[in-house]
Amino acid sequence: MSEIALADPPKIETDAKTGQKIYRPAGRVLAHFLADESHVSLIRGPIGSGTSAACCMKIFKLAMAQHPGPDGVRRTRWVVVRNTFPDLRGTTVKTWLDWFPEDVYGRFYWDRPFRHIVKIADVEMEVWFIALDSPDDVRKMRSLEVTGFWFNELEFIDKALVDEAESRTGRFPAVKDGGCRWDGVLGDMNAPNEDHWVPLMMGEVPFPDHWSEDERQAFRQPPNWSYFVQPPALIEQKAADGSIAGYDVNPDAENVIWLKPGFYQEKRFGKSKQWIDSRLMNRITIYVEGDPVWKNFSLETHVAKAALKPIPGWKVFVGLDFGRNPAAVFGQEINGRWSIQRELIGRAEGASEFAPKVQRVLTQHYDGFEIEIYGDPKGQDGVQTDETTAYEVYRSHGMIVHPAPVKQNNIQTRIDAVDFVLRGMSNGLPRFLLDPWACRTLKVGMAGGYHMQKTANLAMSEPKPVKDKYSDVCDALQYMMLGAGEGRSMTRGEVGGRSQPVRYAKKKKGLRRYAAG
Repeated sequence: MSEIALADPPKIETDAKTGQKIYRPAGRVLAHFLADESHVSLIRGPIGSGTSAACCMKIFKLAMAQHPGPDGVRRTRWVVVRNTFPDLRGTTVKTWLDWFPEDVYGRFYWDRPFRHIVKIADVEMEVWFIALDSPDDVRKMRSLEVTGFWFNELEFIDKALVDEAESRTGRFPAVKDGGCRWDGVLGDMNAPNEDHWVPLMMGEVPFPDHWSEDERQAFRQPPNWSYFVQPPALIEQKAADGSIAGYDVNPDAENVIWLKPGFYQEKRFGKSKQWIDSRLMNRITIYVEGDPVWKNFSLETHVAKAALKPIPGWKVFVGLDFGRNPAAVFGQEINGRWSIQRELIGRAEGASEFAPKVQRVLTQHYDGFEIEIYGDPKGQDGVQTDETTAYEVYRSHGMIVHPAPVKQNNIQTRIDAVDFVLRGMSNGLPRFLLDPWACRTLKVGMAGGYHMQKTANLAMSEPKPVKDKYSDVCDALQYMMLGAGEGRSMTRGEVGGRSQPVRYAKKKKGLRRYAAG
């Protein structure tokens, strides 16, 4: 057997005098990103495309360009953010120290939150490394006065956190010490899901049609933000019928020189099209990790091809999830089929802020309709005081919220009620149809964003859905379905067979009618 001759792998050059590695961006978009000095500078690319290394070097480049202070030292302070501590330590810090080893650049402090004090020539950088799953780290992030932030894997970061971080930039060095030559936020990411805030801000997906002008204005790309999108790693081969017959490596793909031969072709095997589209083709799409809660949900079957409008003469159901990230889902059951027409999402706000928004949606879109609203039943048990207050707040706005009929708020019963509808047919058509434009987060959640926890020992612990931004709106859907009678229909084997709404509270003689407006 003859041996295959392999080319010598490329090597990163090192300055013989200082021991510093010499960085050269391996791609046109990487080079433009490195040169850009916008206040907020974001880059999106396939896996392995070199965005993390580019962000590391951009921090150093900006630090070297900082104005010297009164003592001649160019001082900057940075915060590097990752969503979880294992990812921070195992990936982000590893990449950083690969480019800035301690023996050349200075001591790295491993007590949390991590810190690296970089001193070389007249440059002095203080770099903090923070994980969002650590409350202590987040508190530290919100108290620091810094030059800039770098959000590594921005697809996992909420906009509210980026907004908070941006407000801390430009504060070091102080003006009395010369101030900042540059300050702002850097971010790198793989292609996010279509409901992520970055595609909204950059105009890659349309705004939800129910957003107010104030909401739209908050998500329009500011003039001092820049956004760089790298080429896809692969090029699709199309068959005569338009289907995908295979993939070729894109000659314009970036950073390929630093990947092993055949890296991208190897990574695509055994992967779903959604994974390939997101991680290799660099497309805004729906891709999630984990076991979906509702495996019977189908984008082709359960997502409408046109916007769903309310039908006069049919009752409107609303499902509510309370807490600091409240959510509402609005829909109608028409001849046994569900029309899920819109969602409303709240972030870091209580019932006093969210209830008027729900009322506004009812007034604007469901004026004159009969309304039934169902929420988390624990709001009536006197234990969760915030949710008890939420029921009273909604009542003060003219909205009577009924507790969803589910014993002990059992999660499996709630999941099964929705799954019962997803599996059902009425007159030869699926019983569930969702508006993908007005229910963007719910759509991604049902497609797999709402997924099960991984458990180390299934015999000891039953898996439950992960609590994240998708769980809230999916919980609201569950309460709506149960309140509308799908739990009872499920146990009786009926499909759209109820003639009256479920009355959960026995003392109530009748259901309240809410005429919006």
